[in-house]
Amino acid sequence: MTATTKTERILDLLDCLGEGECSARDLVRRLGLPENQLRSVQRDLRTLIDRGLLEVSPAGRYRRPVRVTSLNPVEALAVYSATRMLYHHAAEYNEHYLRAMEKLSRQLPERARRVATLASEAYRGKPNGAGSRTFELAAQAWLEGRVLRFAYHSPQRVTPVELAIYFIELSPQNRQAYAIGVNRLREGGRPLVYRLSRMRDATLLADECEIPEDFHPLKFLSNAWGIMPGEPVRVELFFSLQVRERIGETPLGQNAEVRVLASGHTRVVLTVGGWKELIPWVLGWGGEVEVLEPPELREAVARAHGAGAAMYGLQD
Repeated sequence: MTATTKTERILDLLDCLGEGECSARDLVRRLGLPENQLRSVQRDLRTLIDRGLLEVSPAGRYRRPVRVTSLNPVEALAVYSATRMLYHHAAEYNEHYLRAMEKLSRQLPERARRVATLASEAYRGKPNGAGSRTFELAAQAWLEGRVLRFAYHSPQRVTPVELAIYFIELSPQNRQAYAIGVNRLREGGRPLVYRLSRMRDATLLADECEIPEDFHPLKFLSNAWGIMPGEPVRVELFFSLQVRERIGETPLGQNAEVRVLASGHTRVVLTVGGWKELIPWVLGWGGEVEVLEPPELREAVARAHGAGAAMYGLQD
């Protein structure tokens, strides 16, 4: 509801600035005020600064005075890391993401807050595409327990989906967001994984949905290398001695078997829900790793290496 009096407008300004830094024009837009009220908003902001209720940031934006953080150094580093992950995850500008980053940044000590604030400024320059709106609708569908309808553009085909979202997860491999839930247009009722960036024409339906009490999201993903669960597959890898220290420093999951052989080579055995998500990771090691099992993964990696060699004219 748009403010109708000066008092209401000032209260709305303080509420809005409690969520992060804004310029005067940003505030006019966020509060739904007409453009001809810009000068009135600027006068209100000057009054609030004179009263000590607002201050101007180094970037020239208005904000509530920064409070001294109560976080210990490790907590502060955790919060700072969260702001950086938000920045890296969001490929497109989203106002809600910006507010979350700004709220987190305000809790940080000065040195960390300065870097986080600069990141927020850089984030404002990212493009704002359709994916941002899709993310908002998916979040709303999940948190309000409603069905999300969309066309899913996988590499093979376009599929209509009406999804009851059980949870949203970020892949640790590519930082992309995925919605996990049941497509009520598909028989079987088995939870499936849908990448948000492949959703088109998303619409939030009024239909409500429930998450089964026996569904456990962490168990669902327990054997996934990234985000895709499936039948357990045994993967055996043989790493060269040149990368012994690197592979020893790489998180491979609690169930990984890692053994350094007398030769200095490292043997790694993984049990994952399908091997296809492993292909980019294995290829990233180049010629420093050999896939021993399963044969399908070995063949896929060999084909990829062969295609790369042919592209650069390195094959006989």
